[in-house]
Amino acid sequence: MKRDDIPFQRHWLYYLVLKYGVIAVALIVTLYTVLRLYRG
Repeated sequence: MKRDDIPFQRHWLYYLVLKYGVIAVALIVTLYTVLRLYRG
């Protein structure tokens, strides 16, 4: 991802951290839910 692709140029680092943070949290919640469902 280039800096030109980011909507707000001055906060590009925070944007990337937030983006990947949200993806990581979504994956963790999904894995936790799947494990809870399979355990019964």
